[in-house]
Parts: sequence; structure tokens; C-alpha cells
Amino acid sequence: MCDEEANVEQNENDHQFDKEEEFMSLLDLPIEIFLHICSFLDAETLMHSLSLVCKQFYEVLNDDLFWKMRINQILQNTGYPILPPAEDDELFWKLSCVAIEKQTSLWKNENSMEKLSLTNVQYSTIDGLLLMHKGKICISGARDRSLACWSLPVEENDHVRYTCIDLAHNGWIWDLTAIDNMVYSCSWDQNIKAWNLTTTGLVHFKTYEMIVTGALLCIASCPELALFATGSFCKTVLVFDSRSGYSPIARYQPHQRAVIRLAMNSDYILSASEDKTVSIWDQRVRRIMKTVTISKESFPMSMSMQTNLVYVGDSNAKLHVLDLKSGFEPVKCYETEHKKGITGVHFTPGCVITSSMDKTVRISSPTDPPQNLTTLTCGYGEIASIDYLNNVLAVSGTEGIEIWRPRART
Repeated sequence: MCDEEANVEQNENDHQFDKEEEFMSLLDLPIEIFLHICSFLDAETLMHSLSLVCKQFYEVLNDDLFWKMRINQILQNTGYPILPPAEDDELFWKLSCVAIEKQTSLWKNENSMEKLSLTNVQYSTIDGLLLMHKGKICISGARDRSLACWSLPVEENDHVRYTCIDLAHNGWIWDLTAIDNMVYSCSWDQNIKAWNLTTTGLVHFKTYEMIVTGALLCIASCPELALFATGSFCKTVLVFDSRSGYSPIARYQPHQRAVIRLAMNSDYILSASEDKTVSIWDQRVRRIMKTVTISKESFPMSMSMQTNLVYVGDSNAKLHVLDLKSGFEPVKCYETEHKKGITGVHFTPGCVITSSMDKTVRISSPTDPPQNLTTLTCGYGEIASIDYLNNVLAVSGTEGIEIWRPRART
């Protein structure tokens, strides 16, 4: 009887142990083990999935220190961010970590990106370049005065389709921008043309004839306000409301030499000039806020404005950072490994992309100082323009465009 009772008691204990094992979950793990498990998951999964499972997971993964440490593990021996984030931005560290992980994974892994070549359509340097529709459409304007609309393949067996308008302008097409499905091209013929993007290509909508004596060298837009602006060889910036007529709503002359690049948001228009300055126009009061000298030795060639930072690439291959919150004061200047002027710069929370007349594109971390993630070489000579949208990179040179985009997952 004693042996039987002992067996019954042992079976009951085993059954109780099995029940405890059956109900054991991640919630029962020590925090150190839970965080160790998290280290094997990507930041996007942690933020958008695991943190939403229950209140306990949310509280653990809502700690900014967790995300800061994760970023430091990816970008070692650098400072991130370059400038402190806004105090009320509760999602800054989470979103930054997601963006940094994604961009680092894309550009450091040789097999993660595929390259497409768009060629044999435009037969001169392609200065105007614009990605649309999440990187599925590419618009290009060239010095042969043609305007092409490229539809990039979506399915594995698709091929590149395009339409081309041979004489879209009477002069070199120099820059492109868009508001919704309306594409705006500026040219040396002193005109801006609006083109409606349809399923069959670009259709001419209207022409804005400028009252200026020089070529139009740049154009930028602010879709939130439905405004666009153009800069000219004759030092003038003109601002238009796309919803109204043909006349500019503002006109000003902020520089001593040609306006060669614009950046624009709902508050400011930044213009870069061969006079070595960047001028800031306040759209809210319609006046010049200040003018900043970038360098005494070089002039700004490219700009990218996001949130509270402005990146400026110059003719001596240096990268300058302006702080919007402190009145657009220059706060950083970095040497790059480019050998010639920086023709394009694009800043995102996950990376900084620069292109140069030395035929290379450098993808770097948005840190102090930047760390190089990878370097691409353009097969079409000196790089005239770049654009980046939805992890798709477009690079243009002479007679061709290269597209770098994530490979389709099988």
C-alpha cells in the first residue's frame, strides 16, 4: 500500500508540474531573458507587433533606453542623432531604430538590392530625375529636351515600359518636382510646364511663362500647401500656387549670383547659390529670414531638408549640416570621400545619400560623424541627379539611369 500511495502522489506531482509547464509563457521569463530574445527580432517587429501583444510587453519596449542601446550596437563609435530630438517626440527613438536597421540591412547586404538600367531613350545628360508612386514610376528630363516616364517592373517577369515626349521644352530640362499626380518641369527656355501623370504617361496640362531673363535652374514643391517655387540664372526665386493662375504669388531676389538649388516645406524655402550662400525665405511672413554663408572656398550644389535638419553638399565634396531650430546656423561640417562636388544629397532618418561628379554614390549613416554603409559606382559617367523614395534609389548621368531597389522576396 505504501508503494501504491507513493506512486499516486508522484503521479499527482508530475501532473501538477506538467500543468505549470503548460501555462508557462514569455510573461513568466525574467526581463533579461525576454530582452535577449528581443535581440533576435528586428526593430519593426518589436515596435509594430510584439509591443502590442500585452501591457507588460508594451511597458518593457516603451523604454527609450532600450532603443538607444540598440542603435548604439548598430552604429558604434558615433553620435546619434546629430542634434537632440524634440522633447515631445515620443516615437523618435523607436522610429529611428526601425529606419536605421532597415537601411543598414539594405545597403550592407550585397544581395539585398537589385539594379536596373534605363537607357537608349534619352541621348544626353539627364539632369531632371523624380521618383513617384512609391518608387514604381520614374520621370526623367534631359538636355536633349525630352521628358520620359518609366514604369518599373513589379512582377518577376515584367519588363520596363516607358513613354517619351521628344520636344517637351525648347531648352535643356534642368529639374523636376511633383504635387500629387502633377509633374512640374523647368527648363533653360524660361518656362515651367505642368504634366498630368496618367496610366499611359505624361499629358501636358499648362505652361507657366516666366518673366525672367535667364534660364530656370531648379524647382521644388510643398504638396501640403500646393505650392511650388523655381530658381533662375538671373538670381530670382518665384513662388506659385498650383491651384490658381499663371502668375507668381511671390517673387524675391536673395542672391548675388544664379540660384542653383531649392528645398521647400510648409514654413520655409531654402535657396542655394553660386555666391556661396544659402538663403532662407519665411513663407508665413513672405520675407527673407536670413542668409548663411556655407563656405568661403566653395559653393552649395545640393540640399535636403527634413524635420529640423538641413544637409548641404558643396563643390569641394564637403557635407554641411544646418540646425533649423537655432535659426539655420551651420553646426557640423564633414569631409566625405568623394573626390569632386556633391551633386545630390538625400537625408532620411535611416541614412544619408550623397552623389558626386566623381561617378560615385555613398550611402552613410545619419550620425556624427557619418559612417559609410556602401559605395556605388554609376555606369553613366558624372552623376547629374539622384532621388530616393520607398527604399528605391534612382541615379542619372549621361544617356542613362540606374535604379537600385530591394529584391522581391520569394
